[in-house]
Amino acid sequence: MPTIKPSLTVVSSEFGVTMRSKPDNKTAEAVRLSISTYGGRGKWINNLLAGAGLNDFVTVTEDELCAAAHTSADIVLAVLDSTDDPQRFVADVTAIKAKQYSPFVIALIDEQARHLASNRLDELPLDDVIFLPVGPDQLGRIVMTHVVSLKVRDVPPGNGEGAQRMHRSLGEILVSHRIITPQQLRKALAYQADTGDRLGDVLVSLGYINEEQKLHFLSGQLNVDIATLKQYASADLNVVALIPQQVAEQINCVALEKNGDVLTVAMEDVLNLEHLDAIRDLTDMTIKAVLGTKEDIRTTRDRYYRDIASQRDASSLVADLSEDLEYVQRESEDISTEEAAAAGAERGIVKIVNMLISNAVREGASDIHIEPMEHELIVRNRVDGSLRRVFSPPRASHQAIVTRIKILADLDIAERRLPQDGRMVVRMGQREIDIRVSILPTVFGEKVVLRVLDKEVFEKSVSGLGFTSRDLAVFRRNISKPYGMIVVTGPTGSGKSTTLYSAIQNVKNVAKNIVTVEDPVEFHMDGVLQVNVNRKIGLTFASALRSILRQDPDIVLIGEIRDGETADIAVKMSMTGHLVFSTLHTNDAAASIARLIDIGVPPLLLASSMSLIVAQRLVRKVCPKCKVEYSPPAELREQLHLKHHKP
Repeated sequence: MPTIKPSLTVVSSEFGVTMRSKPDNKTAEAVRLSISTYGGRGKWINNLLAGAGLNDFVTVTEDELCAAAHTSADIVLAVLDSTDDPQRFVADVTAIKAKQYSPFVIALIDEQARHLASNRLDELPLDDVIFLPVGPDQLGRIVMTHVVSLKVRDVPPGNGEGAQRMHRSLGEILVSHRIITPQQLRKALAYQADTGDRLGDVLVSLGYINEEQKLHFLSGQLNVDIATLKQYASADLNVVALIPQQVAEQINCVALEKNGDVLTVAMEDVLNLEHLDAIRDLTDMTIKAVLGTKEDIRTTRDRYYRDIASQRDASSLVADLSEDLEYVQRESEDISTEEAAAAGAERGIVKIVNMLISNAVREGASDIHIEPMEHELIVRNRVDGSLRRVFSPPRASHQAIVTRIKILADLDIAERRLPQDGRMVVRMGQREIDIRVSILPTVFGEKVVLRVLDKEVFEKSVSGLGFTSRDLAVFRRNISKPYGMIVVTGPTGSGKSTTLYSAIQNVKNVAKNIVTVEDPVEFHMDGVLQVNVNRKIGLTFASALRSILRQDPDIVLIGEIRDGETADIAVKMSMTGHLVFSTLHTNDAAASIARLIDIGVPPLLLASSMSLIVAQRLVRKVCPKCKVEYSPPAELREQLHLKHHKP
């Protein structure tokens, strides 16, 4: 990683004025470092700075810097020890800070002199306070932070307000906005002197501000944008991969966007020229740094690099993956010898399909999307509600992959113009997994979506569904009734079937006759009679329900109410002493009533039969091993009616 060691020319054993060369050594930029020393500390400070890599000193006098208008400085190190006059120290620092060029002022206070200045620090317009002793590395890091900020703070001509803002330290800004008190700032500066951490991080760790406040005021101070949630969520893996993972972890950064030759990178420390130069050299692009919190950057970075690694692993698996999946052939399947031969001939395709399914099951994916594009074939898995790209098989393999899946799902391999739906069952070890297959013709070929129905997921108790204690009590009370109608509603993939299966498991006993009608049967339950709808032979929800009425059922589960006839039978069953469970596709509970009325259920019957409507969504769970405290933005707190408790 390239390093930047500034070349310094200091003018004085008392006050030093320095010039720092740019990295290309062609031109010098006006970054003048002045050191105010009292009690013969000039040589010691010079040696300390030299140890930090800041060297080549020349001199001017202390009086010249304090009095002369033409002698200016960007950074002043003001040293106070026990032999100095604190009143003169305060007067000199105030005079220097009041100059037109308004330098950064860093006070270096000896441990024995701390009591001399303790009552006067609030009066001083200091940008930083360092309590001695201090090592060269720590001093160099603090000084260079301010030196770099001079470069970053460039403000367009005429923007006097921006220039004034950039000269103010973060602590000064927070005090002026009454976010923290001067006493809290003093304590934070003392803590910073001991740890060498950035002031913003120190204020957060002490509980004086939160991450949101730190980013907001740093953004205003440095005139740098803050990374948005949209940028974190929608970064392209190819853009993220522009920065090697090892470098991204060392710097704690993540590439978010690429616009032409400009790369937007979220970083904690946007003032670190060494890091910016390293990224620029690696990518050969112009770097636009945006602010981000440590945790936001880390979690985003880890997620994207994990996806990149998964994609690479998936690509390498194609060559050597063993066929460790066993496909369970259903009795209704009738695969011709020619089709079976065609499927077995392409062993590479068999491996690819096996890999896609086994990888999705290991990741806990709910859906597999196989998407043909004009020049590539993309495979994405839906994990925790979000699609992530995992693999790009050769574009030429698309039709062979689709044909293999069609054969396994007992679909027509010759039909490429119409949508098709089917299912297959695979066995991984002792686990049997049902997979629904949906094929849709597109302009670039047939898109395949595989819905993975892992039967282990359905083995949940009612208490493990995530209900609040109040909602759980209401749910248990209604599913224990001898009759009535309970409807679970929500969008596709929101866990409705899981909720109904859990309810059936909760009420199941030998004294009750339980029958289900499903399309398809997703989970086989002991002691429950399950009917699989088969439209090819005329076995629909309505026809099955009419037959079930003659089977003396106590509890009936209907996979989905899709039409008026099914709804009418379900309502009448609930009014004749049966407990009926079913699902609807609506956005909320109130819309379910409107939907049932719309398909023909009389409002009077609906009011008499309906016991409970449950509207649900899947919510991503926070990993219990890596969760951290988080202060949500004000807009989100307002939407969720959350009160903000200040630390």
